[in-house]
Amino acid sequence: MSRLSDFLANLALALLSAVVTLSVAEVLLRTVVPPSRGYFVNPPGADWTEVVHPGVFPGVVGVVHVRINQFGIRGRVFGDDRVEFRMLAVGGSTTRCGTVDDTLVWTHLVEAALGRTADGRTVWFGNVGRDGTTTRDHVLHLKYLLPQYSRIDVVVALVGANDMLWALQQGWSYHVPAPLSDPGVERARMVHAFYRVPGRWRDQIAPTRDVPWFKTTELWQLSRRARQALPRTFHIEARPEEGVEEARRAREAASLVDSLPPLDAALAEYRRNLNTMADLAAAAGAELVLVTQPSVWRAGMSPTEQPLLQFGDLGPARRAYFSPPALGRAMARFNETLLDVCRARGLDCVDAASVIPRDTTAMYDDIHFNANGSRLLASVVADYFRRRPPFHRPE
Repeated sequence: MSRLSDFLANLALALLSAVVTLSVAEVLLRTVVPPSRGYFVNPPGADWTEVVHPGVFPGVVGVVHVRINQFGIRGRVFGDDRVEFRMLAVGGSTTRCGTVDDTLVWTHLVEAALGRTADGRTVWFGNVGRDGTTTRDHVLHLKYLLPQYSRIDVVVALVGANDMLWALQQGWSYHVPAPLSDPGVERARMVHAFYRVPGRWRDQIAPTRDVPWFKTTELWQLSRRARQALPRTFHIEARPEEGVEEARRAREAASLVDSLPPLDAALAEYRRNLNTMADLAAAAGAELVLVTQPSVWRAGMSPTEQPLLQFGDLGPARRAYFSPPALGRAMARFNETLLDVCRARGLDCVDAASVIPRDTTAMYDDIHFNANGSRLLASVVADYFRRRPPFHRPE
């Protein structure tokens, strides 16, 4: 009994010593370790390889490399500030083009096609597309990224699909989200818009998130930041039985809804966000160019095309999905709103949706570009810029 008592006493003493040591370390770290700095849309320094098997994504097959530079941007690092014309692409997964190789992603192709401005500046075109983001997130991207970078001349925003799909998910119960001008609302949204933001991680957690207490400690933050500093190299295989095929099967098994809920409130919110983006770009001395979102949604889709669709669910249960014609009508309304904002504000606009083919020659599912679609989008965007300053000098 004496030995057991001694063991328990020693164990209790060891545990108490560990608690005291960790507590002291936590206090010291909160005092000494500086908070993280900078806004990053994607993991800085990430580098991954994806192997896409035939038949999973029409028009995309083989090895796909995706690299993110130290600023969280897909693209090369900034060059000489004095001799570089800088373009930045914002948007969701269609902007990011995550299943298309770095050498074929549309932003890289535009950069290569334009080459230099008429006055000899080298073109740099970075990509901060982030999956699942809406114009609410892009407002934050422009608000915080443009002052952070030394200079951005043009912001190219390919947007609309996620705003539309998010509105349709709420169906006939759509409610206008709280304005981002509310500091609490903005803070909560930052977690969705960015991979990492400045400050201590415990101060970055949205109030609505259920986070274990130990993840709010400085010790956890330090280990997290150390992990983030390591090179990120991934090897991913896209298998038919994984996420995409599961989403496609869920849609095929569900009932289809052909009528649309009222979209006026969602479109008004979309318009407000686009106008705010224009204001933020102008305040930063950058030009905003808006791009309409192409899609395959249309009436008369072939039996081989419809099984490739995966989006358009009505509510979290996913028992019903909107039909391709309904989704096409909804996407058209969001694209029309974008074009109307361009006309009203005198903004430049690329109507990609009117020229990109609405089939598998350009997209491998509802909205995502395959390799050829990325080339087509790059051609449309590059041709647009070639006809205007600073690439074209008036006679």
